[in-house]
Amino acid sequence: MSEGQPEQGTQPRNDRDRLLQATCEQIVLTVAQAVDAEGGRGVMDLRIPGGPVVGRQVTIDATEQGGLANKCRLTILNIDLAPEGEAARVEYEHDKQTKFGLQRVYSVQSVRRRNGQLELLENFLANVSNQVREADFRPIQSESYAQKTVLGTLKDWVNYREWQLKRGQ
Repeated sequence: MSEGQPEQGTQPRNDRDRLLQATCEQIVLTVAQAVDAEGGRGVMDLRIPGGPVVGRQVTIDATEQGGLANKCRLTILNIDLAPEGEAARVEYEHDKQTKFGLQRVYSVQSVRRRNGQLELLENFLANVSNQVREADFRPIQSESYAQKTVLGTLKDWVNYREWQLKRGQ
């Protein structure tokens, strides 16, 4: 299977499952196209320690001069080599000012192959990327949430990056 391409597998059970599958495929395709659009600039190869390249990652930085951190990392993975059958990962990291001070907000959304199907999961429990635990990932079962929130936010970030690239950033 080629990198970033969803696997053809068992058929979804119902219309909701078919819609979720289609949204998962759109997420994987959107991430792959965004990473490819970088043309190699700022793209980091990801490897399994001592092993092959399993994916590529790009960081979109929307932090304003002197402002709070606001970043998105897009990762496209070879579904056959990546741990957990992961095809795409979207990480959001930003700082938020609260009455208790500055707080780091971190979340991950991941598309993975499980039992021949693509599954969308998310994890909001870590504060930074190195604290992400597999046990904290939860499946997204709402197609509306997957379409409007997950895919919609991803497209907003990709459009922002396209705007940055046009401006030479």
